[in-house]
Amino acid sequence: MRNLWNLITQYHIALVFFALQALALGWFVSSHGYPRGKWVKQSLAWQGAWNQKLGQWSRLTELDALNRELLTENAQLRSLVYAQENEGRELSIYGAQVVRFTWTSSANHFILDKGTKNGLRSGMGVSQNGIAVGRIIETSDAFSLGLPIINQEVEWSARIGHSGPVARLVWNAPDISRAQLQDLPRSATFSPGDSIVTSGFQGYFPDGLLIGWISDETPEFDGQFLTVGINLAADFRALNYVETMSVVDWESIEALSQSTPDAGP
Repeated sequence: MRNLWNLITQYHIALVFFALQALALGWFVSSHGYPRGKWVKQSLAWQGAWNQKLGQWSRLTELDALNRELLTENAQLRSLVYAQENEGRELSIYGAQVVRFTWTSSANHFILDKGTKNGLRSGMGVSQNGIAVGRIIETSDAFSLGLPIINQEVEWSARIGHSGPVARLVWNAPDISRAQLQDLPRSATFSPGDSIVTSGFQGYFPDGLLIGWISDETPEFDGQFLTVGINLAADFRALNYVETMSVVDWESIEALSQSTPDAGP
């Protein structure tokens, strides 16, 4: 308190000056029409700009909540559609938001804002608007870590169309819009623009989920197999809201596969 009083005593002349200036300005604005009009206009402009910013922030918050609701509804609808199209076979789908994503390295990854308490687990596939994006490899209570298609350390099982041959899909950095379909038999028939879809063999995705399209570049042939260029369908720079999915009975299928005795030589 003593320090405050000393400060006021030291600068009392300046404080009195500013107080009188404020009183004079208030009297001038209130008693003269033109300055008052300019002041009101300026005040309205400031207040309007501030209210506009608040309104934009409020709308963004509302849109985010609406997007989350739509994501949940879309996940439920996709589950129902899949069950109807696959004779009652169930597909668990959950919505999530990407909170981190990398696309500039050879070992890219992403993090989702949902975890085990939301039904997510390791091995689930991740898609965006019906397009394959990647898979989850690790989960905590509230977050999940995943690897996208654009990661040189992972391979994917894919096929040409819904009845074509199955091959390995790999990504070669740095172009995040292109990949390769390798080990295609030389007898495979295809054309530029043909769709590349998930095979369903790995269990991350159901079969038939879009991955991309065959490019118009000339296929490579190593004497035994073909390698074909692929244009990826996912826009990895714009990942935001995604869906995680898992075929419900895949664990039973995997258990049966592991219990099958090895065939003899």
